[in-house]
Amino acid sequence: MNLPETKSREPKQARSRQSFEKTIEAALALLEERGNDEFTLADVSARSGVSIGSIYARFEGKDDLVSVAHGRKMDDIDAVSNHLFEPLPTHPEAGLEAVVREAMDKTIEILRRYANILRPFMLRATNDATISQRGADSHAVLAANFAAVLNKWPGGYLGQDEIDWCFNVAYSVIARRLGLGSTMEGSGQLDWPQISDKLAGMVSSYLMAGVKDPPGKA
Repeated sequence: MNLPETKSREPKQARSRQSFEKTIEAALALLEERGNDEFTLADVSARSGVSIGSIYARFEGKDDLVSVAHGRKMDDIDAVSNHLFEPLPTHPEAGLEAVVREAMDKTIEILRRYANILRPFMLRATNDATISQRGADSHAVLAANFAAVLNKWPGGYLGQDEIDWCFNVAYSVIARRLGLGSTMEGSGQLDWPQISDKLAGMVSSYLMAGVKDPPGKA
């Protein structure tokens, strides 16, 4: 399915570019503060100091603005994810659970850091195909970074499908704990290090059960 592109165009003149950026920043701030997209362009104008006329000169309307803001934030999250995961694992020769724990800690760190802005975007994604697809792309970046860490463990071939399944299960647990999506579930009295420990133990036990020799090994 071909998804519609945003209709905004980033201006080239410095003053117009500044207003463009202020508008996006104001929309992101409102989304994060309110936890939903229940605001108007008048609210964005008041928050940014950019006139309604100037906003409409750059965006087709609120939906277009939110889509642009979402794309910007997903780009930021992807860049942070790539940066945080790139040096991992710090000790690939360690046991698998230790390697998984490093990847799990970074997954939790990213989702906790951006939970307040991800929450309204995930709610909106249920009725917005563009945001849903861009969010899925960002999820895939995080999943790929998680898998790359585990694949550096030299103890054997873990299986990509199995790693992906484990990531999705862990992501769901973390997301529910953070109240991301349409439902929120608590995790008892566990703190985040305990949650990471338990998830790392579960993932490593599951993967070790099916570990194979690395491809190409005699």
